[in-house]
Amino acid sequence: MSELEHAELDASALALCRIARVLDERIDAPRHAAGRERLIAQATRRWRSTSPLRSLLLAAALTLPLALFVFLRQPARLEYRVTGPVVRDGAWLGVAAAGAPLGVHFSDGTELGLAPGSKGRVAELTSDGARVVLGAGHLQARVVHRKLTHWVVAAGPYEIEVTGTAFDVDWSDANSRLDLILHDGSVIVRGPSLPDGLRVSAGQRLVARANTGEAELASALATPADAALPKAASAAASSNATKPSAGDASEPEPSSNASGPSSATSALAHPQPTWSEMLADGNFRGVRDAAEARGVDGVLSRGSLSDLVALADAARYLHERGLAERGLLAERARFAGSAEARAAAFVLGRMADDAGSRADAIRWYDTYLGESPRGAFIAEALGRKLVALVESGQTARAEAAAAEYLRRFPRGPHAAYARDHAGT
Repeated sequence: MSELEHAELDASALALCRIARVLDERIDAPRHAAGRERLIAQATRRWRSTSPLRSLLLAAALTLPLALFVFLRQPARLEYRVTGPVVRDGAWLGVAAAGAPLGVHFSDGTELGLAPGSKGRVAELTSDGARVVLGAGHLQARVVHRKLTHWVVAAGPYEIEVTGTAFDVDWSDANSRLDLILHDGSVIVRGPSLPDGLRVSAGQRLVARANTGEAELASALATPADAALPKAASAAASSNATKPSAGDASEPEPSSNASGPSSATSALAHPQPTWSEMLADGNFRGVRDAAEARGVDGVLSRGSLSDLVALADAARYLHERGLAERGLLAERARFAGSAEARAAAFVLGRMADDAGSRADAIRWYDTYLGESPRGAFIAEALGRKLVALVESGQTARAEAAAAEYLRRFPRGPHAAYARDHAGT
């Protein structure tokens, strides 16, 4: 090979490297590969008779930029920082029982919060998410959805697979109890008695017990006692659930074909799903139709608390606001003081808010905040109240609400909005 040919080859390789460097993030790897093959073929045909070695060297020069691109463009792992008073125990991030909440902020915008008396750790970081272990206590998660997002929250023998959602989870190692509430999106939970995974969607609550293998899925506004029994529960338990108890305000429904023992045997063999079960399965129309068959007025005045919760939730999901409001108000009137009645105040506030009734929304949010100072929806209620006050022009009250929100939830989802309206 002559000195001139060497110079030409060196110049070509240098030019290709410069092109790869300029393209950097804009380079399209598949198209680059196709172009590389075309250039190699053209160069080989042109120079095969004079310099086979030149073709090989040119192919290597064309291949190198792509190899460097693939190597250098590997996505970086997420990073995170911790805010708040942390009690470290090795890799564990702990929060004192009397301390302030602990925030874990990830570079993709995802935020986790550990409540007082809780502990957790970031076990693994990837470019698409992380694996977080909740050792004990309460974890609040707001996972940002991106392409290929994959997060896992482990608690005891349970794993919660997340792609982008908002939820709260409690884990008690002493009681082997998982309590999960979904506010947005959906997750898949795997663990004892859930080998194939159970999907939990927005507005649902899962309570699982590792020591017994039970798993109860129901509305997020229902207490675990009102949640449906697991599918594997015995037929006897299912039949007992149809019998009125002394503390149940519902009345037994007359059977149209209860003429003999065969009817009872059939009912035991094929028990009808409860309204809570239908709600958990997404059969909202089934709940509404069952209420209409029984008589909506009768359900509202005499139905059980679990049936009222299911009916109100089903009506909300069907966008039947009038029926939903009647169900929620019946919960508060007939079961005052219950967790469901207190939560109903928040839901009524949110419904009024969505309908543009700011005064009613603020009144219901204040009711919920007064009745449930440590409730599951306290941060959202306070944040929504702040927005409603600002939009209704109540500046002084808005500044007070903003200051309270920042004091209680300095890293909450409404924190930036609160800082903008906290005054000087």
